[in-house]
This record gives sequence, structure tokens and C-alpha cells, in this order.
Amino acid sequence: MKLLIPVDFTSLTENAYSYALQLPFVNEIVLFHATATEKEKTSAMEQLNKIRNDFKIPSQITVSTLIKQGDFYDLIGETATEINAELIVMATHGVKGWQHIAGSHAMKVITHSKTPYIVVQSKPYRPVKKMIIPVDFTREVKQVLSVVIRYAHLFNAEVILFEQLNRDSFIQHRITNNLNYFTSVLNDEKIVFKIVKKEFSLDDKCEVVTKEAAETNADIIVTTIDPDKGITDYIMGVEEQKLLANELQLPVLCVNIYHFSSATDQFAMTE
Repeated sequence: MKLLIPVDFTSLTENAYSYALQLPFVNEIVLFHATATEKEKTSAMEQLNKIRNDFKIPSQITVSTLIKQGDFYDLIGETATEINAELIVMATHGVKGWQHIAGSHAMKVITHSKTPYIVVQSKPYRPVKKMIIPVDFTREVKQVLSVVIRYAHLFNAEVILFEQLNRDSFIQHRITNNLNYFTSVLNDEKIVFKIVKKEFSLDDKCEVVTKEAAETNADIIVTTIDPDKGITDYIMGVEEQKLLANELQLPVLCVNIYHFSSATDQFAMTE
């Protein structure tokens, strides 16, 4: 699998590179940076090459560097599509960083990208043995299923379906339908899974999911990203953003719900 890693020359983006080098299914990595002017390209390439060579590269992985001129954040998703990268690994600066340093830029990157993201913090890589995915009442949650299946196979991981409990019978019926669909498909795919249940709302989703991730020893959180939310919403700290900067520093696999036509077609909502 080919990965793209956006590099802004901070230690955190180097952590994203270190993380990517340890993923078991990777065979190609592209380190990417964009400069404002043509004149800056030579210096940027030197820095990229230094980062590339500062880490031990496994024999099965090739690492290349790429520089473009233009807006760094605008070019990430576009570049991933151009080079046929199947995954982007990107680092965050925590809640404060996302909200005040790069929040609007980073969420813009994810919401405009057709490529899934694994977003990491400063915590080192650990093998992914358990993936936790919240299952709520929304139609959109089903669009994450094709990605969950793929990465469960790639990681050889157990899937933890975290069912939202709701006191409204209509909403709970929809949640149950979604959960039943998940379990049916995961059984067909012969993926090991278990179900945990807890009441939570969209307002406290991050807190509850993070706590459950700790209790179940999950290694990665899977979430959908809604491109219809404005950048202002993300700066204010909606639950997706909070999950990306979760206090456990677990990596988060992000799926843009409107860019996965295959998922939409294959896993259409059934009431």
C-alpha cells in the first residue's frame, strides 16, 4: 500500500513518519511538502531528504520525497489522489494545536480529501489488535464499514462495535438496524468482533468513546468526518475534532462520509 505523509518539519510530523514505517501493510511512502515559492524548494527538499534518512527504513518499504509549490493544506488531498495513495498519515498538535494553530487548515484537509486518514499524536506506534467504532443512529455511520473491513483484515484486528443506547425507541430502532447490519457483514467477512453498549449523545461522544477505548484496550478509533460541517464548527471543537486529539493519544482512522461512493453503494441504508 502506498501512503502519503504531509511534512511540516515539526517533530510531530516526524512521528507520523515513524508510525507509518511500522504499519504492517505498507510498501511505499511519499513524504510531501509544499512551498510558497519556487526558491524555497531546494531547501525544503534537503530537509525532506534528511528526515527520510534519519529513520531506519524496512527493506520492504520504499520512501520517496515530493515538493510542490502552492498552499500546503490545499494540496495534500489533491496530491494523494494524483499519486494514487490509499492512505494519508498525519500528525496533530492536540486540542490546543488543532483549535488555534492548524485547526481550520487540518479539518479542511480531511473534509476535502477522498483518501482515508490515520491521524496520530506524539504517542509511539503500537500494533493494532483492536479497532473501536461507535455505532449510532445515523445513516452515515454505515459508510465507514467498507473501510473497517479492509483495515481489520490488514491489521488482523478485532473490531469493537460500540453501540449507542438511546431512550427514544425510534432512534434505538435505527441504531439496532445499523448494528445488525454491521454484525451481518462482519460475520460474512469472518472478522472477529464484540459488542459493547453505553448511552451517549453526539455532545459527549468523544468523552464516552475515549473512556470505552481505554476500558476495552482499543488501539485505534474509527470515525466518520462530515464535510458539511463548516470550518467554524471544527474550530469550536465538535466531537470529531475532539476524537482526533483524544487524551489517550490513540490514532484515529478518519473516513470522509461523502467521498466513499463504493461504501455508499455497497452498504446502503435499509430501514
